[in-house]
Amino acid sequence: MSDAAHEEVRILREAIAGREALINSLREVIASLEGRMTALESAFINQANENEVLKRRLFGPRTERSGTSELQLTLGDLLKQQEELQKKLDEAVRKSGGDDDAATAGDGDDDATTPKDKPARPTPKGRRNLAESSLPRVRVDLRDGNIEASGGRLIGWETSHELMRQQAAWKVLEKRTAKYELELAGQKTVLGVEAPPKLLRRSMLHTSTIAWLLVQKFALGVPHHRLEQHLAAQGECLDRGTMCRNAEEAGNALGATIVHAMFRDALENCNVLSTDATGAAIQPGPRNGGAKQACRNGHFFTVVADCAHVLFSYVERHTSEAVAKLFHGYRGFLQSDASSVYNILERGPPSESELGVVLVGCWAHCRRYFFEAAICKYEVGVQGLMRIRAIYAADNALSDLPPIDRKRERLARVLPLVDDFFAWVASLETITPGRTLAARALGYAKNQEQELRRVFLDGRLPLDNTRSERALRKVVVGRKNWMFYGSDVHAEAAAAIFSLVASCRLHGLDPELYLDEIMRVLPYWPRERYIELAPNRWRATRAALDPKELELPIGPITVPSLLGATAA
Repeated sequence: MSDAAHEEVRILREAIAGREALINSLREVIASLEGRMTALESAFINQANENEVLKRRLFGPRTERSGTSELQLTLGDLLKQQEELQKKLDEAVRKSGGDDDAATAGDGDDDATTPKDKPARPTPKGRRNLAESSLPRVRVDLRDGNIEASGGRLIGWETSHELMRQQAAWKVLEKRTAKYELELAGQKTVLGVEAPPKLLRRSMLHTSTIAWLLVQKFALGVPHHRLEQHLAAQGECLDRGTMCRNAEEAGNALGATIVHAMFRDALENCNVLSTDATGAAIQPGPRNGGAKQACRNGHFFTVVADCAHVLFSYVERHTSEAVAKLFHGYRGFLQSDASSVYNILERGPPSESELGVVLVGCWAHCRRYFFEAAICKYEVGVQGLMRIRAIYAADNALSDLPPIDRKRERLARVLPLVDDFFAWVASLETITPGRTLAARALGYAKNQEQELRRVFLDGRLPLDNTRSERALRKVVVGRKNWMFYGSDVHAEAAAAIFSLVASCRLHGLDPELYLDEIMRVLPYWPRERYIELAPNRWRATRAALDPKELELPIGPITVPSLLGATAA
């Protein structure tokens, strides 16, 4: 082959190699563009799903509300595709002895998981009959003097009723302390009566006023500046600064005594705790000439202890160290969401003599992810909701059983449905690609399977910890109404007041009357017996007090002998 031919071959090979390099480069560009397109499509889908979820949170029912109809969530006929699954689940619930109607409730059912043996909410039947009310009565007789003067004879009365309110009257408590002149050792001296102790020694407000302020703000969510305006309209000038100081001092005093005893009782004697947390804005300290600072973020924990206490605790940071300190010494079941801050409670095996803390999962949180997938029309979300609904229906049929019987019946009736649910999750997890809401729901269920199954360890455990989330609503209402807490100390005081108000509601006590009375009693009460003043024991404690002493606005309180340990 001549040199010219060799040169042509070389040139041809270089051209082919250049073309192949160009093709490979184009392929890389195409692959890169396809990857970017896939990422953009995924981001677009996720953004659209996020918008749907946000709209549902703003305008729709809460995700933890198990009575929401899946047909409402899908906004279409996606549920019709699951009719076979629904029939299968209905049959499983019937076999378990649960309420089939609870599992298949239709549109608009507010409590679709309520078992049949529980009485339904009564249907309103017209106007309220005030004649049956137990409220005090003010009687006004309407008579006609002219008719009576002309010989009319009274033969009876026609009675009607109206609901009446008389505005509360503000009064000034005038305390007169007697002074006596005595002659001692030949010299005259003046002695005065020792003033009874007060919880807030320098306060100008009576305990009844402080109790009213605490209930108005921390139970009803009315900020101090609105209370100031309300009182000014009634002719009483009480500035918001005085309100804030008294609320902080009262809350810290009650927190260091009664609420501290309630926490200790919960950690030592309760077996099931439900907990959750939410954030709160804390006003920064003084500027000291520097730049204006933003509010800091603190956190409120709520702890629902069996059926005894509803407790709140403020921490500066939502960390594992704060959780370890809050639940230090507790041995029992702790039901919470899947936040990693609780994992520190299970680190390391407990000793042979200690049960340790057992973390229990929340089925309402598991349901939340399937809820979000369902409203974005993922088939996995609808099927997950249907299966979890069947689990709740079967479990609610056992709600009135004693704990031992409930545990046994749960294993027989509810566990098969739970096993079927997790088998379904395992079968779909590997074939659900991407970072979609459906994949997230399946991933949460798989990761929390061990914790979610622990509800079968004890019959006292509910399926979820929504009772603690309901307790947090008061903190959330306050966060909207007064925006921030003045300091960490004020937030700690608020947590103590939230605890007492919520516990009063739990045990059917009037929070205002309770706070008024315990602030009268607390200065006389022995330190080691503060738990007797907790709301769950207050009825028994109050019955042992002298009612005449308690009725007086001020005066000594006689402490009765040691009361029994049983709650009222």
